[in-house]
Amino acid sequence: MNPLFRKGTGAPWRAALPALLELILGFVLLGFPLLLGEAAVWAGGFFVIALAFVRLIEGIRRERQRLWNLLAALVYALLGGFMIARTDASLAVWTLAIGLALIAAGVFRFALAVALRDSPGAAWRFFSAAVSLALGAMVAAGWPASSQWFLGTVIAVEMIFSGWTLLFIALAPRPGSPAEARNDAP
Repeated sequence: MNPLFRKGTGAPWRAALPALLELILGFVLLGFPLLLGEAAVWAGGFFVIALAFVRLIEGIRRERQRLWNLLAALVYALLGGFMIARTDASLAVWTLAIGLALIAAGVFRFALAVALRDSPGAAWRFFSAAVSLALGAMVAAGWPASSQWFLGTVIAVEMIFSGWTLLFIALAPRPGSPAEARNDAP
């Protein structure tokens, strides 16, 4: 069992500190969306280059699929190098891809909402579809200028929500704690 959730664990601040750090960092980075977006693309470029090395090793080790692995390694290396060397262009491409993916998700969610319009929660499906379509349209319509704020803002907002979630989990009453006993009282 996770030590944070054991009966009698007395130091929720140990879990709350990293949550607070993530929360504060999310708010700080919200002020630097371009820097955060470029840093994410740059780091992603190194991950893609790492994949190139994995495919290269597989190409050397496996004689049967050598050509495909070596070609994949070359493509990954070129793509990762481009992402590192041209973070601005890579950020624009990723922003457009995410905007188009949001539009596609909105279309599929709308089709699902129409198909399930008589089921409970149908209004929320339509709302979800509308939000996805609106976000995707805003990003795509504002492209390439939207690439300067979109990806970094999404990452910062995700860090803020993740930090809040971890903070609430850290500060939640534990089984057997006095706070939980007060909540269970009739």
